[in-house]
Amino acid sequence: MSNLDDLFICTNPTRRDVKNIYSQEKYARGVILKNGDVIVWNGEVMHSKVMPFMPETGLHFSIFNDKLEVCWQFEAWKDVQEKLKQAKKYFEILQYPMEGSVVVDTMFYTHTKKKFPSIRYAELFEEGYELKPMED
Repeated sequence: MSNLDDLFICTNPTRRDVKNIYSQEKYARGVILKNGDVIVWNGEVMHSKVMPFMPETGLHFSIFNDKLEVCWQFEAWKDVQEKLKQAKKYFEILQYPMEGSVVVDTMFYTHTKKKFPSIRYAELFEEGYELKPMED
């Protein structure tokens, strides 16, 4: 579905929207905006093709089954964690599990390699948990 003619972009998805977002497998891409809104589309379409249609940019992510990948663009780590927590209700609608893994991609936008420990989405909600890379 890399054809933009078939693109379904959804703001703050509902359960009804999920079937239009997921085509043959559970794969979605999206952006969490500053105000907490989540814009989502089918994962087969890259962010770069959709961004010209966005009102603003934000925290880019993709969901593939039980993996949530976040693309870091120099945001503060506490802000990244807060955005991911804010999006919880929409991730639930997209059937992303609390025990799913979180992977932070620091290379795509920043060309900077940072290592992270294994992260489960549920950990982001634990008191005292701080999303951050491991020390070099």
